[in-house]
Amino acid sequence: MTAITEEQKQIVKSTAPILKEHGKEITSIFYKKMFADHPELLNYFNLTNQEIGTQPLALANTVYLAAENIERLEVLLPQVKTIAHKHRSLTIKAEHYPIVGKYLLKGIAEYLGDAATPEILDAWGAAYSIIANIFIEVEQEMYDALGDMQNQGFIEFKITEKQKIAPNVFTLSLARSDGGELVDFKPGQYVSLRVKIDDLFHNRQYSLTKAFDGSTYQVAIKQENEKDPAGVVSNHIFENYQVGDTILATLPAGDFGLDKAANQHVFIAGGIGITPIAAMIDSLETPSQVQLIHCVRSAEYALFATELKAKLGARYHLFAGENVTKGDLATLVEEDVAIYLCGPVPFMREVEAILLELGHAQASIHFEAFQPALSLIK
Repeated sequence: MTAITEEQKQIVKSTAPILKEHGKEITSIFYKKMFADHPELLNYFNLTNQEIGTQPLALANTVYLAAENIERLEVLLPQVKTIAHKHRSLTIKAEHYPIVGKYLLKGIAEYLGDAATPEILDAWGAAYSIIANIFIEVEQEMYDALGDMQNQGFIEFKITEKQKIAPNVFTLSLARSDGGELVDFKPGQYVSLRVKIDDLFHNRQYSLTKAFDGSTYQVAIKQENEKDPAGVVSNHIFENYQVGDTILATLPAGDFGLDKAANQHVFIAGGIGITPIAAMIDSLETPSQVQLIHCVRSAEYALFATELKAKLGARYHLFAGENVTKGDLATLVEEDVAIYLCGPVPFMREVEAILLELGHAQASIHFEAFQPALSLIK
């Protein structure tokens, strides 16, 4: 591991505001240069997130946070683990990190021009090496936990069931077809599915929607036809994969899950955000521990409504075609409960702000977002 001097730490901290201000531009240069020289890496990255800009923002955000906390990187461990789960699910390996570091420095150098002195670039190179080694170590532990090498990459699964459950959502049930063991998972986790389109692999994460049954994984996939760009992978799977076909997937990953110390749980989902929550509720034996708030555009989009209402009864609250208000949350979310938010980022931000106004502790609110984090750098 490359050491970093105190002087270099100060250089990184003093130049970190440049990344906060211009991170999207710097990382966009980085991606363009890296993909030009290493087109094979296109098989690992979400090209839609590249196109709409969320992936460059996520990288800039991560590097900025690390730079700001270069003297106490341990505070970033929760964020590191969240990203590391995603990397493990995409089969990112240690050998990829030097490539990323090389082109990140190229991006910084090109954007800063003459201001990019050798001292600045050396300091950022040393900082990146430390950050990269933290990720490599955490991710290696995750790979090791999977056991056999057969479990550590993309695996063939057979589609045993395909069912449309809403106007724009379908479920797939997947059984492992390579003879390996189907491993248990933590409700709230996801699997990465991989498909090949026009000579490139495309990967997407889909939440597991049922507690582990020992034989299959079930995921729910939303067809994305209303957004621009449309959902490349989701639409491809819907149109081209049927029962009996095989599809590539990695074993479950993710750190969104039940707070084991909590006795009461309140789940708040927006639209497709119900998918990991459905598995979490399915795993709880006592419905009295649960309140569920599900916000959808209309009742036909309320996924798993029949099953959830049957299990939760009056503790299932559907807001169809109407927004959940501060008054609703004040009534339905009691004090000293674990709260779980999942859905579109604007929805989660709005609900989180209301919960904090109502006096709920930040530490009691748990999130799952279906896109890279956008919290600091805009």
